[in-house]
Parts: sequence; structure tokens; C-alpha cells
Amino acid sequence: MRLFILLLIILLTSCANATLESELAVTKSALINTEAALKDANQQLADLQKAETGQLVHVVFFKVKEGTEADMITAIKKLEGIPVVKDLEVGTFENLNDPRALAEYNLMMEMSFTDKVAYEIYQKHPLHIALKENTKSFMVGPPATYDFIEK
Repeated sequence: MRLFILLLIILLTSCANATLESELAVTKSALINTEAALKDANQQLADLQKAETGQLVHVVFFKVKEGTEADMITAIKKLEGIPVVKDLEVGTFENLNDPRALAEYNLMMEMSFTDKVAYEIYQKHPLHIALKENTKSFMVGPPATYDFIEK
């Protein structure tokens, strides 16, 4: 009888071991797949970080009515109150007799942001929205923008 019980215990244990070994194989396979996906995701993140090594620079060219440049510059300088705006520069067109110059625009501003998220914060900031609304009367035509990542 003892021998029978011992054989029964060995049989049950071997069945349990077979089930555990099968579950372990499935878990190992899932782990390998997860590790591969994580490696791919880390590579994609590294590629994105390499692509965006510098600041995002936002340049805007304006066509404003003659005589409104000073008022426009004063309005633009209020954007310095937005915490994410860095290195704000504003200037009027200087004619250097270069035929390639964007002479139809008589005023421009340039600023930088740490990243695209900061730029999106700027776009939605009340000071920026107010500038767009309050300077419509100064405009002769729509502004043009040029954005780039510093390399």
C-alpha cells in the first residue's frame, strides 16, 4: 500500500511538473517577445532624441502697415512673459539690395523653445492668443512662419 501511495505521489508530481514546465516555456516565450519589443521601443526613442538635439526655433515674418512697426514690436515683446519662450528677437527689414531677400515682409520675430511641447504651450498661451487678436489691425497680409530644430 505504501508503495502504491508513493507511486501515486510520484505520478501526480510529474504531472504537475509537466504543467509547470509548459507554463514556464510559454512565459519564457512571452518574455523574449516583450524584451524584443522593449529593445525596439528604446531604439526608436534614441533615434527621436538624436533627431531633436537642439532647440526648436520659431521664426515669423509679418507684413504690417507702414507706421505700425513700433506698435507691433511693443506688442510682440509682451511674449517674453510666456515662460517657455526663449531668446525672443524682433526686427524690421533692412534693405541690403539682395534680390533674394524677403522684402515683402517688413517685420520679423524669432524665438526658441526647448522642444515641441513648449511650442504647443506657447501656441495656447493667453498672451500669444491676445497678440494675434490685438495686432490684426496692423497686418497687411498673413504672416509666414519657418520652424526648425537647431543642429
